[in-house]
Amino acid sequence: MNKLITLMLLILFFQGCNFIKSNENKSIEGLEKVMLFNDGSTEFYYFELENKDELWESELGEITALEKYKDSLKLQLGNKKYEEAIKKESQQTLGAHLLERALDGDSINALLVHTRSIGIIRNINFIESYILNYQIGRFPMLSRPTEFHGFILKNEETEIIRVYFGASNTEWPPHPTIILNELDKLSNDWKLIYHLHNHYCKKENDYVGILAPSLADAQYYKMLKERFSLEKALITNGFHTVEIDKEDFEKFESH
Repeated sequence: MNKLITLMLLILFFQGCNFIKSNENKSIEGLEKVMLFNDGSTEFYYFELENKDELWESELGEITALEKYKDSLKLQLGNKKYEEAIKKESQQTLGAHLLERALDGDSINALLVHTRSIGIIRNINFIESYILNYQIGRFPMLSRPTEFHGFILKNEETEIIRVYFGASNTEWPPHPTIILNELDKLSNDWKLIYHLHNHYCKKENDYVGILAPSLADAQYYKMLKERFSLEKALITNGFHTVEIDKEDFEKFESH
């Protein structure tokens, strides 16, 4: 009986170790970053990791800064307004007839997404949350909102994912000339599968970012498609992400 109990305890111990290990693997904070430029506030770097299913799933890892942002936002808005703000930006159920009433290009782009004419809105996934979490860990979203560039590439030969990141302490991300020059040097084995960036709103619009490209965003996607064969554009607000296929870039209003 004692041997049986000992065996059961050993099994439980090793199961616990495996559980802890699997949860540790949900964080990719320890990955080595190859720094391309850093002046203290502006950073350009890339990191690499294996292309695993977990990267693209909505089960998130260690996202302390993002969780703090969401908690702070809930306190700022109150539970009801918080949920309404998230829902407003995630829905794609508006009638297409509203497009006829749009007053400007930004409104048209937003309605194209929210009427499900273009793009699919889904929950933020693991790798998106990690990248956003890093930036708002540097500059808190509520007190000092910023946006970033994330270029996500896949090596067709090795199944390695490489993420180029660029951001600073300003509301708009720095022009990623450094990253674009790096992309020009890569072999044909590397494919630019996603361009990711984040949106936020001011206090009067309840903070939660719009999941649609601005005029400048849409123009930029067209350039990335032409120059680097970008496959999809991603915009996240920390709760949800919109995926836009390259075939639809031309349908958006742009500069």
